[in-house]
Amino acid sequence: MPPLSKGSVSKLDEFTVEPLFDGRLHIHQPKSGYRYAVDPIILSAQVSPQPGSHILDIGCGCGIMPLIIGHRFPRTTITGVELQKTLADLAARNCRENKLAGQIRIINRDILELSPDDFPTPIDMIISNPPFKKTLTGRLNPNPQKALARHEIALTVDQLFSQAHTLLSNAGRLMIIFPSDRLADLFSAAKKTDMTPEWIRFVHPVAEKEAKRVVLSAAKNTQASCRVLPPLTLYSKQNSPTQAYKDLFTP
Repeated sequence: MPPLSKGSVSKLDEFTVEPLFDGRLHIHQPKSGYRYAVDPIILSAQVSPQPGSHILDIGCGCGIMPLIIGHRFPRTTITGVELQKTLADLAARNCRENKLAGQIRIINRDILELSPDDFPTPIDMIISNPPFKKTLTGRLNPNPQKALARHEIALTVDQLFSQAHTLLSNAGRLMIIFPSDRLADLFSAAKKTDMTPEWIRFVHPVAEKEAKRVVLSAAKNTQASCRVLPPLTLYSKQNSPTQAYKDLFTP
């Protein structure tokens, strides 16, 4: 397979429609391209913005996180940035069909090319479920859309933190979900860019099993001690959903 460029996309001909929040939201996503899993739903549940906040989702895909946050917090403004045009178009469609287009704006751009001047108001919070596999590690998915979403081809964690620092207002916050075995990379990226980790929360797929994901919140130009919040466990030892898991899907 030839190397992927930052603009590589796969053609989407078919979609599925996933109901969310008891059918209050309906999310179109590719049938065979990149499809969201539980990670963006976990991250969205950690967000509690102040009224009037401007939130930026870096790598918004089909728009799942802007839609969830827009539904839960109608007094916020949300911008989703997506590199792949097919997904950006799909995110815009999802916003229109869920009647949130007045609250959510979708931009089809490379986040690394944007500056604060590209946004009408200061950005108070950045959220991201970014590519999580280092280049040259693991199998590169032959589907370009999935490959760009999973491997650090177009955006590394260092670049994400650096650009977050550039785009955020002072004391603004970056919230990210990432594999727990790359926590050291998150702290390293934060240190390089003067983004201070405020808290972390480990996500365990099953009770008494090691964490597979971590949610980290880091603030720009602040000094604070990093807290470890209570863990989030998705399933019991009997493989039944926990109450915490069920709460993720509460409107």
